Amino acid sequence: METELTDALSRRDFLAATAVLVTAPCTAFAGLPTMVTTAMLEDGTFAIVGVDARGAPVFAEPLPARGHGITRRPGTDELVILARRPGRFGFVIDRRSGAVQARFEPPENRHFCGHAAFSGDGRLLYTTENAFDEERGVIGIWDTSTGYRRIGEVDSAGIGPHDAARAAGSERIWIANGGILTHPDSGRAKLNIPTMAPSLALFDPARDILDTVLTLPADLHKLSMRHLAAGPEIVCVAMQDQGPEGEKTPLICLRTRRRETRLLHLPDAVTLKARGYCGDVAMDPLGKVVGAGFPRGGFFAFWAVEDGRPLGVIAAEDGCGIATGHRAGGFRVSTGTGRIGHIAADRDRLSALWFTTGGVAAHDNHLLAP
Repeated sequence: METELTDALSRRDFLAATAVLVTAPCTAFAGLPTMVTTAMLEDGTFAIVGVDARGAPVFAEPLPARGHGITRRPGTDELVILARRPGRFGFVIDRRSGAVQARFEPPENRHFCGHAAFSGDGRLLYTTENAFDEERGVIGIWDTSTGYRRIGEVDSAGIGPHDAARAAGSERIWIANGGILTHPDSGRAKLNIPTMAPSLALFDPARDILDTVLTLPADLHKLSMRHLAAGPEIVCVAMQDQGPEGEKTPLICLRTRRRETRLLHLPDAVTLKARGYCGDVAMDPLGKVVGAGFPRGGFFAFWAVEDGRPLGVIAAEDGCGIATGHRAGGFRVSTGTGRIGHIAADRDRLSALWFTTGGVAAHDNHLLAP
């Protein structure tokens, strides 16, 4: 059963504050954020927004355009937010106040693809990027100890790297190569759908080796690998089908430590409702439940990791962002309608508690619960 509560706290104050965000570097509110998203505000501008557990705004830091992925630097209160493809801005903010700590951007012949991962000690940041004139993907490497200075890059072993995630208990970095060729001169147009070749790669910084771990069979080559959730035993890959709508194609893939590959299925009617598009993906704190957002289908879906059994779905208009919660089977979620939710998924039932964030028209595609 879903319960919806609308939070009225600070709505007028939030709207008044966001009206002057152009001149104020950051607007902060009482309390501490339990979730951080990028969002479009009600006045049509974009911001990094921190909210508390009830969805009430804590801070809003303006962005020049849509943001995308958010990741936390280990052992610190720093969060990194990257631009949505083909954007070029990177922001470093304080997770408590939203105050900007640093800004950085890639070389002129690169643009960000939206996501990043940190080394275990937080000293290095790895960003997914498009070397568009060379028609290849790269992983930018940044030294956080010197103000996020770029110190190098490695090939991503594919085209269109989108997400990156550090393997649990390791320094190795998973990379989801979406396989889609783009160029900023063509905006967000997809230029190679007939020949696209998505792949999952693994970068080992200690040996400076990047290996392709997984490619899909020829009949599934239009499943673009997009987002990752890395656990102790598996990595979950969320995919988006670039083929014609109406196909009953699974959109979640699990790669186990034993190099086994499993596709997670939903009932046919639910799969068709997804319209070939899976957004964000996450695992619960114990790594026993996988959850994913399906914004075009209007739902979140959940599976048991052990056997791949579907646990059910929660309806959520434009539901996409999902992050690990703080209890077994727990998740935090966000929607493109300005809502924040807490979902509990166990073997017997799903439940959701919803709140509305005042002043936010739409939370963007991703959510961090630091």
